[in-house]
Amino acid sequence: MFTCRCAVVVVVALAVLLLPAAATQLVYCDDSTYADNSTFQANLNLLSAALPANASASPAGFATGAVGTAPEQVNGMALCRGDTNASSCSSCVAAAFRYAQAQQGCPLTKGATVYLDDCTLRFAGIRFLDFLREDQWLVPELVPAIEPASGSVNATDAWFGAAVAGIFTALVDRAAAASNATRKYFATAEMDFDPKLYGLAQCAPDLTPAQCQGCLGDLQSRVTAQFLSGRPLGNNAFMVWCSLRYSVSPFYAGRAMLQLPAPPAPPPTSTPTLHSSGRKVNAAGISAGIACVVVLMLILSVFFFIRFRLRIKVKKNDHSLKKIGRAQCTIFDLLTLEEATEHFAEKNKLGKGGFGIVYKGILSDGQEIAVKKLLGRAGSGLDQLQNEVQVLAELQHKNLVGLQGFCSHHNDTLLVYEYIKNGSLDTILFDDREGNALNWEQQYNIIFGIAKGILYLHEDSSMRIIHRDLKANNILLDDNMEPKIADFGLARLLGEGHTHTQTGRVVGTFGYMAPEYASHGSVSPKIDIFSFGVLILEIVTRRSNCSSDDHSTVNLLSDVWDHWKKGTMPQMLHRSLDEFARSQALRCIHIGLLCVQPEPDDRPDISAVVFMLTRDSIELQPPGQPAFFFGRESPSALRLDGQSSYVYHRDGFKLGQGVSVNGVTLSELYPR
Repeated sequence: MFTCRCAVVVVVALAVLLLPAAATQLVYCDDSTYADNSTFQANLNLLSAALPANASASPAGFATGAVGTAPEQVNGMALCRGDTNASSCSSCVAAAFRYAQAQQGCPLTKGATVYLDDCTLRFAGIRFLDFLREDQWLVPELVPAIEPASGSVNATDAWFGAAVAGIFTALVDRAAAASNATRKYFATAEMDFDPKLYGLAQCAPDLTPAQCQGCLGDLQSRVTAQFLSGRPLGNNAFMVWCSLRYSVSPFYAGRAMLQLPAPPAPPPTSTPTLHSSGRKVNAAGISAGIACVVVLMLILSVFFFIRFRLRIKVKKNDHSLKKIGRAQCTIFDLLTLEEATEHFAEKNKLGKGGFGIVYKGILSDGQEIAVKKLLGRAGSGLDQLQNEVQVLAELQHKNLVGLQGFCSHHNDTLLVYEYIKNGSLDTILFDDREGNALNWEQQYNIIFGIAKGILYLHEDSSMRIIHRDLKANNILLDDNMEPKIADFGLARLLGEGHTHTQTGRVVGTFGYMAPEYASHGSVSPKIDIFSFGVLILEIVTRRSNCSSDDHSTVNLLSDVWDHWKKGTMPQMLHRSLDEFARSQALRCIHIGLLCVQPEPDDRPDISAVVFMLTRDSIELQPPGQPAFFFGRESPSALRLDGQSSYVYHRDGFKLGQGVSVNGVTLSELYPR
């Protein structure tokens, strides 16, 4: 942040640089300068090398830093847009540094603020981070950068102003209400205006909720009071610590977190015209008006009478499906989904799971969807519907498959998801007939994206969610090969302060199940860490840990451990990897081995995994022997320290009293 105490002398639109012409590219320059090849420049170079990686590694896409000592100290802050992935975040912050130091930007200037579409960067020789202290925080002294878009919305000024005020108010309230562990103040919204309005609000995580509310509220006041003249097609309002935007075109990734109705349209204004026969016309008009009112009242009376009678009839069936109808997602009718899937044609079948079959569908507006037709409505099937609708409708993360709606019709219950074009990870990673279309950068981004999705489930969502069935075919890949975690039907939710719980029904896939979960039904976030460790090893080596046609007694985990002990791990890597990629792949294998330790306490938390994946300089502790999953003929193995490793068969079995392994689960919800 910079205030009036920090002079701003230049505002530059960097249209000549590398970003598309329509992208937001603004640079604000401070007035103090430094000498070429000075200590300040050396410190700035160090900061510009570290901050992009630090921001991209943060779950909130946020990082601060200081290099050197006064008066040559450089202070910096980077905040990436909440829906960007790690690589985009890092690239944007690095580009922002280049723009600030370019000849068209703020060359040799001791302070600059850069606003790009995907990130905000601020660096300065002053300690601007201190402005967040309670005695320094003064909203009126914040200097905004507001950029209206060209063009005009075809609506009345009053209606358009009400729409913008409505979407901004909802965004500010949602963003400032962040209560997750990382305090990621971020919200997106879509308003059913004509044309549709798309909005986004974000604050830096170092702000308090009150500071976030104040910062966004100030931007809202400025935009609505000064920048709506002519009804512009969009407005980008920035401060260092927050941003507020709207546009008639989508500009963020994924489905909006808020779905808002448009404000009521103002009634058309008309000017009465007097004629010589005005009294007769008025009398006829009044008579017609009274008749219309009487007819309307009769129609409404009949309507409400019928509706009241229907409510009495269905009262006995007012079970938990009524709660589902209150979820913030679309309610589809069966006919719409039948038409979309061509009556659930076999050619549109995408796959089959424990609770139902998934079909591809195309709605009348051309939107592609995935429809999960659940098998049955009663018992655990109904619990499954409640679980998925109530949980998924609240989850908004770019690495999770989004639930768009549901349908309940007689004996049919269907869930509607976003359609992911490239299908599941296993079809690309393990299918030799199709070939492996992934390069190493994509493989690493998939690993990191899955980690961020798990971090959201475990620590950042409103409910703590344990997936319990993470595996390669539950990871879907979008058009950009960005991973999305699917199938939350097996999710078990833990309340705040609960780290372990017990379940009588164990549901999962052998080869991915943690030992304590498979043998005792123990549920904790560490069972997802184990599954993720298996996924890391599979992605790096491009081998499956639970191939059904693999009858050898040595599976992937034991094979990796054998190579690790012998120092021949590079033999398992693809020949196409260069030296840097090979080093990165070996580090991922190291992290994967740490995740598949037999004891839960020996596995890292997901936040630590994310930290290790993005900090190459951090030394990792040596892994112990992992929990092995051998084939059916394999005898029990012993760890080198004398403890028994766990060995499981791939078919169903029962372990211990009251612990069963099957394809059905009941998921309990506990508010965090």
